[in-house]
Amino acid sequence: MLLTRIIRLTAILFLFSAAVLGQNAVSPEPSPTPNQSSSSKDDTRDPIDKADEYKSKLTFGVYFTRGNQAYDLNLRHQLGPFTVWIAGFYDPNNNKLMRAGVQYDYKKAWFHFVPTVEVSTTRAVTGSLYSELGSGKTFAIAGASRTNLKAFFDLFWDPSESVQLGIGHKISSYDRIQAYTIFDVRLHTEQQNTHVVWRHKLNPNNGITFDGVFKSGHLDSGPFIRSVGLGVYYDRPHWFWKLYYDPHVNFASNTMVRTGIGLKF
Repeated sequence: MLLTRIIRLTAILFLFSAAVLGQNAVSPEPSPTPNQSSSSKDDTRDPIDKADEYKSKLTFGVYFTRGNQAYDLNLRHQLGPFTVWIAGFYDPNNNKLMRAGVQYDYKKAWFHFVPTVEVSTTRAVTGSLYSELGSGKTFAIAGASRTNLKAFFDLFWDPSESVQLGIGHKISSYDRIQAYTIFDVRLHTEQQNTHVVWRHKLNPNNGITFDGVFKSGHLDSGPFIRSVGLGVYYDRPHWFWKLYYDPHVNFASNTMVRTGIGLKF
């Protein structure tokens, strides 16, 4: 079964990640990144701040729509400036796929640039470019994404033939607020999702993120809609939990509730 293959591949990648982490443990310390340069040898930062530096993340998600539910398993691992992942999606009714991707993270002075490529067993390919521009606490957000128009079974949640524009502000090393719009520029659907995201450290061991989204545009069936969704991401030093309410998910008639739990290591 596809789910069995996903679990086996996840186990293989988990063991590979453990081996890589083991090798890193005896290798020389890397040069500090911009976020780490202010840390001394006796690091006094809170555990929730340090958790952003874990190299691997394993996430299990469940997606609920009326009369159905689907499952997603995703393993990510950071290798220097690259992040790689493999994931499997399983819908008992019809849709099944596996996907793999790679992301490169480049940051220097005022320019933060993140290109991403992902492919799936449905022969779907997507590429995206994300950037943050600014050397201070306030920065501009700009991005774009394209696919080859083959089905990923719409696991993007935002328009995927799109341009992204927005602004963000860093309140502290953990806290930040961002507002951006992702809008269709290829398929003439007038679809756009506007997000307002607030990330806040509650105390040394707990953080929370709220993601409010206003969406407007034509459904796949034609009518023009406006709706509001909300996501919550609860962050701990070694694990996280998330919950999203998404009406007209991917501009279809369904409302979706997505939840997931993950480990950081």
